[in-house]
Amino acid sequence: MAAMDESELATSPSGVADEERVEPPVAGQWIGLRGRLAQPFWGWIGAWAVLCGALASNSLRWEAEALLALALSLLLAELAWGSLWDLAVGTAWFQPLVEGWPPSQAAPAAALPYTQPRSPGGRLALRLGRLAAWWRVSFWPAAGPALLGLLAALILTVVLALFLPNRLRPLHAALVALGGLGVVQRRRGRDPLAAQALVRVGLSWLAGHAALSEVGAASAVLGLAFSLAAWGLLRLGTGLGRSLWLLNGGQVVGVAVLVGIRQPVAAGVAGLLLFGQVAMQPSLFYGGELAYQTIGRRSWPWLVAAMLVAAWALP
Repeated sequence: MAAMDESELATSPSGVADEERVEPPVAGQWIGLRGRLAQPFWGWIGAWAVLCGALASNSLRWEAEALLALALSLLLAELAWGSLWDLAVGTAWFQPLVEGWPPSQAAPAAALPYTQPRSPGGRLALRLGRLAAWWRVSFWPAAGPALLGLLAALILTVVLALFLPNRLRPLHAALVALGGLGVVQRRRGRDPLAAQALVRVGLSWLAGHAALSEVGAASAVLGLAFSLAAWGLLRLGTGLGRSLWLLNGGQVVGVAVLVGIRQPVAAGVAGLLLFGQVAMQPSLFYGGELAYQTIGRRSWPWLVAAMLVAAWALP
């Protein structure tokens, strides 16, 4: 199969093209669980990354305080961040502006007292009326419920942040930056797979660790390495070329980190898990597009197992 660029094929992680994909209801998007859990492995990779980050902190104990911090970080990653990402990136915010402005039937607002139609006050009332008509006719039917869901997810994020350590504040800023990048890429007709992998894997890993203790360099590098591998798997599952170096390279970095912190047994197990994935990859060169999707789907269990091994081995 010839390698394809992201600009040529924008698809969802499940391999369904954007033209053929049916967007889930807004209510399901705002909580975000039903749609994500319907996707094997990728659907709950955020919760898995939080758990791995908590294990990597070496501070996870069967105590009320630690378990509460873990539960709050799971809610943050899956409900709050997941919903913010789904709604911000998955909603066509610019479509009402492109298709509905200026409004065809602009109802003027109530005239301000002591103003003439052509006076500055009258022109202001007319513009407000056109804006209200556009909001009611074009924007609200297309993106209004998504906006409400986005505000609800933002409030949930703020509430959870009050109960979690301040160490997570840079992660909130990173989420906003990645969400903005995702919106821009969607606007250009491309799937933001790299940003999506960083949100679902990297930020979730760091959130699980930061909820319990300070994040060390080894844990941060592992979280980013597995984000790189997840990015490769997302590309591979959608049939995009140049995916293997991301998938394999991210895990090679993870093995190198385990070697660097003197965890040879864990490094050996992670290396074997990587070898199991590499052994399936030669079929990509003669199996066609179906092989890309099959290998991408079958590689997820190996990757989540490698994440658990690496997290458990951190001293």
